[in-house]
Amino acid sequence: MTQNKSSRTSDFSRIAHRYDATRNIPPHSLQSAFGRLIARGLFPERGVIFDIGCGTGQISLPLAERGYQIRGFDVSNEMIEHARSKAAPEWGASFAVADACHLPEADGCADGVVVSKLLQHIEDWQQACREMIRVARPGASIVHVNERAAFGDAVRRHFRHLASGLGFNRRYIGLDPHSRSELDAFMRAHSCEPVDIDMRDIQWDTEISYGEALERIRDGLFAEFWYLPTDIRKRIVADTAAWVAAQPDGAATVDRLSPHLSVQVFRTPGG
Repeated sequence: MTQNKSSRTSDFSRIAHRYDATRNIPPHSLQSAFGRLIARGLFPERGVIFDIGCGTGQISLPLAERGYQIRGFDVSNEMIEHARSKAAPEWGASFAVADACHLPEADGCADGVVVSKLLQHIEDWQQACREMIRVARPGASIVHVNERAAFGDAVRRHFRHLASGLGFNRRYIGLDPHSRSELDAFMRAHSCEPVDIDMRDIQWDTEISYGEALERIRDGLFAEFWYLPTDIRKRIVADTAAWVAAQPDGAATVDRLSPHLSVQVFRTPGG
């Protein structure tokens, strides 16, 4: 975790080598979503797209493959290095270490902005949004991408239930990732027009064993649980492990999930 005087930001450096294996929207699903945005005129057919909180580039590299100039920014050097290693030499993709709340870019220089699974990890998520609005040209789209039901396996649900039962209900330091209304209200207040677009039909199937789900929690792969007190986290992990062991098939139990995309689009003012 990185801290400064005004705001905390979750830093994924220590899990960068495992990130892609644990957060995986299929590239063809992203291409379908971006195709719809382009068809609706919400993205230009070419141009410069900023990926704020880019991580390993999962969200924006499909755009680079389409021919866009991608500039990605993340607080983690390790995540940036992974993104760079995945970009083909012929793609126009560059990645740099930067704080989403203080982007090293001029006003209005991006033709579009994408962001995914970032705002819940920034305490001052409002300032990150102001920066996105600032760097986007007038009339450009800011696209907020999330996958729903991808992390709702039974083991993680059980862990959450135990945490909530002990009074730890708000486990993210920033925006509530399960609510669209708070971000919508903030962007409206800053003259960004929401654009109605439904991507829920972009679905895929995945599965995870209870044992693997438990190990991911034990290994601290999800920032949702990073800020629990150490003794509380150990207690809940132990209780969850006992619950897994008590299942008829134990750790070999398989949970099958059907995630889908959730996309919010906002037009910046002045276009």
